[in-house]
Amino acid sequence: MSDDPDAPEDGTDAGSPLSALVDLAGDLVTGIPAPIRKNAFKAFAQLCTAGVEHYVTRIRQATADVRNETAERYAESQERIRLIKASGRRIGKQLEFDPAYARAAGNQFAAKIIRERLNLDEIASIADANLRNAATNPMDENGPEAAPISDDWLNVFENDAAPISSEQMQRAFGRILAGEIRRPGSFSIRTIKLIAQLDNQAADYFQLLCSLSISNRMPGRHFDARVVSMGSAAGNSLQKYGLGFGQLNILEQAGMIISDYNSFMNYRGTVAYGGVASEAITYQNKLWVLKSEVEWTDDKALHINGVGFTQSGKELLSIVDITAHDDYTADLIEFFAKQKLEFTDKVRTPGTNPQ
Repeated sequence: MSDDPDAPEDGTDAGSPLSALVDLAGDLVTGIPAPIRKNAFKAFAQLCTAGVEHYVTRIRQATADVRNETAERYAESQERIRLIKASGRRIGKQLEFDPAYARAAGNQFAAKIIRERLNLDEIASIADANLRNAATNPMDENGPEAAPISDDWLNVFENDAAPISSEQMQRAFGRILAGEIRRPGSFSIRTIKLIAQLDNQAADYFQLLCSLSISNRMPGRHFDARVVSMGSAAGNSLQKYGLGFGQLNILEQAGMIISDYNSFMNYRGTVAYGGVASEAITYQNKLWVLKSEVEWTDDKALHINGVGFTQSGKELLSIVDITAHDDYTADLIEFFAKQKLEFTDKVRTPGTNPQ
């Protein structure tokens, strides 16, 4: 217990990161859209340290949904640390080690546990901020309640996220957690495993890949994402933009793109004739279409070749910060113009107005 009379009752230090997290957790009820609140409580109760869990438990009591997992989890963590230290002492005694070595080993494991809990706190804080931003969207606040988040998914996420200490990767894991809380099933366990193993070099290449990509996202039908090669990607047509054959090989080995660098997808639905297209292309976080001055027959296809994303790559596309690449955009517009198609973000699709 602190000797400081001004110290918070929950034992946290004022101004510390944990104190900030406690303040943040204290108003979760009003800060997170109602349809996803249960998933948020469940995730934060599992992932956050005792200081935050204290407030989550109070929220549960206020909503008549009281359970003892958080208190049990805290006791479990404390007991685990005690057991590690006790085991270290016993091992040292049995093997006739200097007791100092056993104490050092116990302290090292205890420090590892604390470090991992702080990592999870930071990731949960990022997820919370992301969910709060969603509260500005009336669809998020007034929509149907989200399906329950999976226990198995949370367990895998906790294990793989705990060692993550870099700011870039914590931000990615925080966005993944927020996305899964909103819509369980958005990110597969395989995707969690892949991103946990992603090194900084591959992460930078993937960020570039996403920034250059076009995608066709039709709910309930298909989701294609690719970087238009404007030639042969296998023959280094994307090298001038930083995605040469070597970079693509690294992304393929990381599980983010498929092995055929010149695969194709039919984008016929994104061709607008008479001002309206049935589908849209997402590029640089905006909707685009391909305007044609001549009418296309129903059986005419528009095969767009390029570097296709894997399923995990497509799942992660939504959490990546997109950066502008004006040289690629200019070349992409020219590439479609040679096919007598205008690549434009002045969009009309069924049920929308021009931007």
